[in-house]
Amino acid sequence: MAKKLPYAEDKRRHLILFFFGICAVLIGWRLFDLSVLNKDKYVEKGVNQRVIQEELRGERGSILDRNGDQLAISFPQPYIYIDPSSAGNGVEKVEKSQILAAHLDLIGVDETEEAKMILTKFNSPTSFEYLVRNADPETADVIRDLKLGGVHIGYEPRRFHVSGDQLAKGVLGSVNVDNVGMSGLESQYEEKLKGVIGLQITELSADGSTIPTKAGVLKEASQGSDLILTIDRTLQGQVERELAKTIQESEAKGGIVIIQQPSTGEILAMASMVMTETGEVRSTSHNPAVTLSYEPASVMKAMTFAGVINEGIADASTRKDIPDTVIEEWEDFEGEIRTERWRDEFEYGIQEMGVQDILTHSSNTGTIVWGQELGKERLYSYLTNFGFGQTTDLGFPGESQGILHPLETWSAIDLNTISIGHGISVSPIQLVTAYSAIANDGVYVAPKLVTHVVDSDGIKDYVSAIPSRRVISASTSRQIATLLTSVVDNGTGEKAKVSGYKIAAKTGTSWKYFDPENSYELPNGQFNPYLDKQGLRHYTSTVTGFYPALNPQFSMLVIIDDPAPVEEQFYASHVSAPLFGQLASWSLRHYQVSPVSELLVSELAGQEISPEGNQVVAETNEVVQ
Repeated sequence: MAKKLPYAEDKRRHLILFFFGICAVLIGWRLFDLSVLNKDKYVEKGVNQRVIQEELRGERGSILDRNGDQLAISFPQPYIYIDPSSAGNGVEKVEKSQILAAHLDLIGVDETEEAKMILTKFNSPTSFEYLVRNADPETADVIRDLKLGGVHIGYEPRRFHVSGDQLAKGVLGSVNVDNVGMSGLESQYEEKLKGVIGLQITELSADGSTIPTKAGVLKEASQGSDLILTIDRTLQGQVERELAKTIQESEAKGGIVIIQQPSTGEILAMASMVMTETGEVRSTSHNPAVTLSYEPASVMKAMTFAGVINEGIADASTRKDIPDTVIEEWEDFEGEIRTERWRDEFEYGIQEMGVQDILTHSSNTGTIVWGQELGKERLYSYLTNFGFGQTTDLGFPGESQGILHPLETWSAIDLNTISIGHGISVSPIQLVTAYSAIANDGVYVAPKLVTHVVDSDGIKDYVSAIPSRRVISASTSRQIATLLTSVVDNGTGEKAKVSGYKIAAKTGTSWKYFDPENSYELPNGQFNPYLDKQGLRHYTSTVTGFYPALNPQFSMLVIIDDPAPVEEQFYASHVSAPLFGQLASWSLRHYQVSPVSELLVSELAGQEISPEGNQVVAETNEVVQ
């Protein structure tokens, strides 16, 4: 007969059995709830814990040159990110932070501090935290192989300049880490270039790696549009090489070159470069070819004579007595009587000069005399019609409109100073486009950097042209071309000559302007804005023109900023003209423009260039060249 258990022990056994019975019932009920009553709910919850939604970034459109050569493209760049919600418990997050810190150098401190920083991301309440943007592929592969739960590798497009980060840098512009345009054409055409973001579902395995899912893409991403530029990549590269060489040799602070097609306004090359503190010449990240405003000096004399000749006041052969000094007494805005003097470089008293002589040898006083004949109202009208004092409609970010003061604010001496290119500020793109108008039979065509936009379906959207306008007659434009060829053949532009071709160009050397904080203080407490704090003068040397003069295919502007003032080598005739000639020669060969013999020029004399184009049609006896 079995021995009876004591009452207390028997009671304890029943309690234990009761407890386990309750547990069994609860577990059974839970299993019944999971597998029968709320099966769909818990299946969905489990899926949600291992399925995440990710953005699909639409690839940014490419930027190509006029020949279809790629300039800026996008390619997939890995990034490393954390999903804190799937990274495990606190202990696991600490361990993963330490492992990642051993493989990554994120903030340049020791591993302990790195791990602390990474842990803050693991402890974030969000489901997405960037760990590394623009990770190199090797690092991404290492992190992927670690198979850390909650740590993932994604890919996003990164901008890449095919010909290096220097070619047309300021023109193309830049994007930020999110691939959003921040400057240049990248910013101007952001809405066209950016892709449309899509959405996909990604399923994660237990170790955090991705696995295929049937849900797939919820919304397709689409690529941004491509930009087709007017720029010629080959010519652009040559321009930058030669410009850099000139900046180095002249010990200048920088330089700008623009080459344009006069009849279309299309910009074939646009380069802006600076000398760095290390003595290396680099392309600028901004684009002063469009954003700079500066005093151009004598290159503006062509505009003054364009007005004089177009108004019938004189022609290329007209002669007039010209003094070597012009004196003007005038009352300033404060009522004080002032005396202003303008001189030519050499003293000659009074001398009879032809218009051609004045422009060939860049006479200040001769230009002022004829500018006074033109008058301030008409000079102002021609300058505005040539595009000065206003933006060019290029639409480029930060474009300068220059400074051309309203006519009603002109002082008594402004007519004299502005007629010779002082008292006015212009942008490089304004200046070369004005010369293009002279080259284009007197018709102004707005500059253009983009020919068309191509969307992801290959449909082209051509950039609409700004309506052109006539500024001077075709006859006047030919006379100005004749005067400008004399500048190169016999005057200050001789170093811009190209064998076998007629070049029309004008030189100009201006004093650089300094604000009061950086200018020289005179004994009377006033400041001379044309001297630096040490009392030294600095120069901007410009040559602008077009070629071949008989049948212009190109306009060009060359600016050398602040060349070393050594033995008068800072003059545009010495530092800018040779570069103009070199680039003119190279571009003519590159585009296979045949030389024009003197015999052919003689045969073409007496024929007129049609205003509709550069075809020669026999109509009058005016000299073409």
